[in-house]
Amino acid sequence: MVNRKTAIIIGVIVLIAVGLGAYFTLGTSSADDTIRVGYLPSTGHGLYFIAKEQGYFEEEGLDVTLNEFQTGPDEINALLADKLDVEAGGVGEPLSFINNGKDLEIIGGAMGGDSAAIAKTKELAETLKNDPKAYEGKTVATVKMSTPDVVIKGALKEQGVDLSKVNFVEFKTAADVVQAVKSGKAEAGLVWPPFQYTAEQQGLFIVKFSDEYVPNHPCCRIVTTRAKIDENRDKWVKFERALTKAYNYYKTNPDGSVAAVGKYVKMEPAALKAALYDGHLSLSPDPNKKGTLKYWELLEILGYDKIQNKSTLEKSIDTTIYKDALDQLAKEDPDNANYQFLLKQYPELNG
Repeated sequence: MVNRKTAIIIGVIVLIAVGLGAYFTLGTSSADDTIRVGYLPSTGHGLYFIAKEQGYFEEEGLDVTLNEFQTGPDEINALLADKLDVEAGGVGEPLSFINNGKDLEIIGGAMGGDSAAIAKTKELAETLKNDPKAYEGKTVATVKMSTPDVVIKGALKEQGVDLSKVNFVEFKTAADVVQAVKSGKAEAGLVWPPFQYTAEQQGLFIVKFSDEYVPNHPCCRIVTTRAKIDENRDKWVKFERALTKAYNYYKTNPDGSVAAVGKYVKMEPAALKAALYDGHLSLSPDPNKKGTLKYWELLEILGYDKIQNKSTLEKSIDTTIYKDALDQLAKEDPDNANYQFLLKQYPELNG
């Protein structure tokens, strides 16, 4: 028989073994390493797709799942309901949510530029391109507060267009905008990528790209919550490391990038390559704090949202997570020209 002392020792050993087993199990696949990502099926979210397909998330010890949405607000609502950990649906929507007291934090960038105005006919496209005032009297389809809606409207207003004389018709998605123009419900439309290219494939015409209206403007931002950052900041540094590695891959491997993005954005490979490398799309992980604050000003100018507290808005952009990730990668690979470019660009975009 086992005496009392031996039984106690065995019991302690069993408890330690169970505890260590739980520890190592959690250490390899714990919830702390899991990130639920919301994305739109857009070339603008290409860094997510490349990081996933090239194994950069896994390299950083992260278990990342990608969850498709059709609109930015749907992503944000899922994030606030704790059904997602991070999203990059747009820039206008998270800014508005932050301005109205929601716990959202911008920690990086996904894309900039590359939205566009489209038109039903070639003649109208040329007219609108050369004479912004020609928008007056036209019916224009748009998605309210989307990047093309804010950037292009803001630019047109600055160019003297009376927006009250433009019949803006609102839809839920960019695909809806394309169909509205194609069916004749609208003469022109404002879309985000890659819908200007799918519009062309359906016989419509690109008027002008958003970065031609407003150079270097931001679009989708990487958005999480302050609560999630405070739980485990290092996880988000790793997340930004993976996206920055994806940026480097995008810059050096066009064919591989097309293959990775093509698993999530359904376009013919040649058209997708043209969309990813058209000179208008900026896939950058940089938060671009200056551009994001400028975007807030456009929201107010257009009457979408009155800024409640600018200092609160400024504090909701955390550039340090991205900067820590970039500094680490540049130190590990000091000869990498793409990392050096991002280092040089950082103070220009963030002050």
